[in-house]
Amino acid sequence: MANRHSMMWRAPGRRSAEREKFRRLMQKVEAVRERDGITKTELAAELGANVDGVRAWMTGRTIGRKETVAKIEDFLERRA
Repeated sequence: MANRHSMMWRAPGRRSAEREKFRRLMQKVEAVRERDGITKTELAAELGANVDGVRAWMTGRTIGRKETVAKIEDFLERRA
């Protein structure tokens, strides 16, 4: 159960909104990946991540940190 401190800094629904935003971002990455014929291994190398991390992002098991989101957005700008 969450303690009083964690309830003070975490707004209700914040994590759900972050997951939804990251899910939409990864859908764009998946579309570019399929369009350009990039493998997940190549994508991971380009993002500076490991393949397991990319798979976890694609399936929605985890979401990326701010630095990761910046790298993904940069990847999308380069491939647009």
